Amino acid sequence: MDLATVNAKIKANHFLSQTTTQLEKDFLSVGVNFDIDKPVQDYKRLFSFTSSLVNALNKQDPKRIINLLYRIDLSEEKVQDEMEISTLTFSE
Repeated sequence: MDLATVNAKIKANHFLSQTTTQLEKDFLSVGVNFDIDKPVQDYKRLFSFTSSLVNALNKQDPKRIINLLYRIDLSEEKVQDEMEISTLTFSE
């Protein structure tokens, strides 16, 4: 893919749409509906929604977070290691 094509897709929010679709699939795989209003206009909104959902899910059913991490091939150990050096919250 050349730079002009990438820029056109970015302007058309193609990658944002694909990211939203993938998040929907990932969350649905652990039985959680990813009910964000569409079309999603920017990554900030998507990040905020996803962060809130992860935070709520972590409080209600932490096992689902572990299952989600496993499904997206992210080990719990890797998350813990990153949390030790990061200034971000778990849901972020």
